[in-house]
Amino acid sequence: MKTHTAMDEVKRCLGNIERFDDQVNAFITVLSDTALEEAQRADEDYERGGGQGLLAGVPISVKDCIDVAGFRCTNGSLFFQDHVPKKDALIVQRLRRAGAVIVGKTNLHEFAYGSTTQNPHYGPTRNPWDLTRIPSGSSGGAGASLAADMCVGAVGSDTGGSVRTPAAINGVSGLRPSMGSIPMTGSFTRICPAIDTVGPLGKSVDIVARMFGVMAGYDDDDLYSVRHSWDDALSQMTDGIAGLRIGVPRRFFFEDLASGIAEAVEEAATDVAADLVGDWNSLKNRMVTQAEAMPAELYEYKPTEELRNFAEQLMHITGAQNNTMGTLNADMEAPARPEETGDKAAVIQAMIDSFDYGAAVLASETSDSIQDVIECSYLGTSTKARCVYSTMVHTWSEYGVMTVYHRLNGLVPPASQ
Repeated sequence: MKTHTAMDEVKRCLGNIERFDDQVNAFITVLSDTALEEAQRADEDYERGGGQGLLAGVPISVKDCIDVAGFRCTNGSLFFQDHVPKKDALIVQRLRRAGAVIVGKTNLHEFAYGSTTQNPHYGPTRNPWDLTRIPSGSSGGAGASLAADMCVGAVGSDTGGSVRTPAAINGVSGLRPSMGSIPMTGSFTRICPAIDTVGPLGKSVDIVARMFGVMAGYDDDDLYSVRHSWDDALSQMTDGIAGLRIGVPRRFFFEDLASGIAEAVEEAATDVAADLVGDWNSLKNRMVTQAEAMPAELYEYKPTEELRNFAEQLMHITGAQNNTMGTLNADMEAPARPEETGDKAAVIQAMIDSFDYGAAVLASETSDSIQDVIECSYLGTSTKARCVYSTMVHTWSEYGVMTVYHRLNGLVPPASQ
């Protein structure tokens, strides 16, 4: 920190957490004591002529599915409310070596299984720009912590947009890195290993570039890590945008937007890409801007009974469409039902069963694994729904996910199928 000390910056961020986090709820765990200790060490190191790391004294938050030694890592679920890792994730180790100060663990959609950060166990995170709105997700706490000036950089994870959308919706910068560039070791993000990533968010592009430079690098313990020398983004920060090309989608991109969004994108694109104005003008007449941004109240969880009914409908529909379902997996061992839904290991196994056993789980008369997941008090409804939906997708992809969805919502008459 050039204009003030690391201690000043960390105290500023911790002060904002104390003032605003009761409303925003960006953090699950705040590391005030250790953050102040780290800030003091950073200042002392600087006075001795050190402290020249890329992130020296920079307050950074870490999504609570990434390990920070000595502090619980909940993954946004009650299953892991008492889980305390003994070792930092590799990226946290690298951030610390670069001088970063870890100020806390941020809230997320349970198990990163969603994009609203409406967490049923640790409370919903709110958008600091409008507390009635969502911050997106699943790294909603990361984006909100930056927007509320509770940190300068944040670590999130991204499979289908969980860094990018919170960055966009909270008005900060974010990067989903190339696959294999930043190690996943010590991260619990397990949605789709082939495309799961950990990525940086920041108050500025400069911070994001610094974080990427620090976090990127090969890790032999990460199956998907790529042995590659990544470009030095920081050295290119002053190069400008000459020679770059900007792609503008012609379909879907400008449909059903909140008022003003399309105009803002148009203005920005016109400013930075004058060579695209001809094509851009052809899109103007097709812009749709009447849709309002979604308020948080629209993302309420379905009651357990409603989800149970959904599962029953799902099993009825898929079973009726394929009367051989019960014999397709006759040789598979049916998953065992936990004797007590309070048995965490058993319910986790039931969750795994819901993905791996497919039709066997749905069809077996002796298996109630889906029911175990639905009734488990340790899981939020959003996560339970994901288990049910994923079973449907993995088992009945050939039947058509949208057909099932439309049937359940009365949009497709059964006789037409």
